[in-house]
Amino acid sequence: MFFCLCFLASPSIKLLVDDPIVVNPGEAITLVCVTTGGEPAPSLTWVRSFGTLPEKTVLNGGTLTIPAITSEDAGTYSCIANNNVGNPAKKSTNNIVRALKKGRFWITPDPYHKDDNIQIGREVKISCQVEAVPSEELTFSWFKNGRPLRSSERMVITQTDPDISPGTTNLDIIDLKFTDFGTYTCVASLKGGGISDISIDVNISSSTGKITFGHQRRRHNRTAMSSHWKT
Repeated sequence: MFFCLCFLASPSIKLLVDDPIVVNPGEAITLVCVTTGGEPAPSLTWVRSFGTLPEKTVLNGGTLTIPAITSEDAGTYSCIANNNVGNPAKKSTNNIVRALKKGRFWITPDPYHKDDNIQIGREVKISCQVEAVPSEELTFSWFKNGRPLRSSERMVITQTDPDISPGTTNLDIIDLKFTDFGTYTCVASLKGGGISDISIDVNISSSTGKITFGHQRRRHNRTAMSSHWKT
């Protein structure tokens, strides 16, 4: 007669990756999950918080690789260990794919409202907004006719509270003068690099016209917009 003194233990695991993982589109990411306990040895499974794993995912035991990641592949990925003893163990990490998109601007007062005219001597605010991932890496720069602008008493540059209007910067021109006419450019960038900037042009002139949309360049995503009004 044989006796088996079997010791059973619920699984435990750890992830050998950062949380979150921030990458540029096109890069490959590898998520590594290892067991740190459990008897019998647990099986390891990777799942995604919503939907299925991307079709291009490569699985090798507790290692998950996503080649050429895209924004659609972003989200929370979890490793689950199960050996039918106690509760399964679960560890998760959030994959963030850098992105800049949907650049737009607006002017206060609005030159296209008849009751809200822009005049010499008045204050004019140009606001620029983009969608950024991750938002904490977003930075803005302002230029006039291609030259960098710095915040001053007459040209006040601010960034709106992200809880009120995320991804928004403002240029306040105090006491508008004829010398203020020109092309103002708002450039949005991500500190992590690897992503083309978004550049928005606003042309302030004494002629009348309409808003026009430009084109995007491969290495420098540029959305050109112009606004003209009569003084």
